[in-house]
Amino acid sequence: MKKIIIIAAFTLLFFGQKTFAETPEQSKAQPDAVASGVQKIKDFYLSNLKEDGSKDWEVKGKEATIEDKYVNIDNMNGKYYSDKNPVYIKSDKAKINKENMNADLRDNVELKIPNKDGTYITVTCTGPLEMKYNEGIAIFHDNVTANTQDGKLFADKTTVYFDPKDKTKMKIIAEGHVKIVKDENVAFADKATYTGDTKNVVLEGRPRLIYFSKKNETLGNK
Repeated sequence: MKKIIIIAAFTLLFFGQKTFAETPEQSKAQPDAVASGVQKIKDFYLSNLKEDGSKDWEVKGKEATIEDKYVNIDNMNGKYYSDKNPVYIKSDKAKINKENMNADLRDNVELKIPNKDGTYITVTCTGPLEMKYNEGIAIFHDNVTANTQDGKLFADKTTVYFDPKDKTKMKIIAEGHVKIVKDENVAFADKATYTGDTKNVVLEGRPRLIYFSKKNETLGNK
């Protein structure tokens, strides 16, 4: 039962307050106590079902270590199911504060959020990633890269706003050494705002564009 309480702290952060029960796989993965009061959970798996019996969310990890108010998770993988496409999140290291529910995700951090047309935007960073799931906000730090069907974006910091109900992306704000690459064209700025619905990009702060025209293309022609 200790394991359910501990992992609940992690799942509540990303997936909201929901009821859940152990699966047979979870029953086999009991916490290991060590002399210092630290507990370890190996090969854990936790999931929750909706009222209709379909999956609501699931969390997997290689190992979780619990010490005082913190939960440290290695090789964390999470998935939240919506009516359409799921949201995916993973990192090599995740540190959760059980008291205030703050999270710090580092090393190979990746978040995949679906667009309304079914495509995905994939955002990666070195970390930390600050995830406020119920508010629909994800803040990425250091070596941020965002891949969309419209191109690739690089920045020092990127904030992704998404609808927490249907899990679709709404807006991306990139700040610091912003670089946007599409085909052979490159744009630079201090700040860029990308809107998913319109696919428009607004550049601010010393914007600069390097544009290569297509063969037989002249200004004014599409």
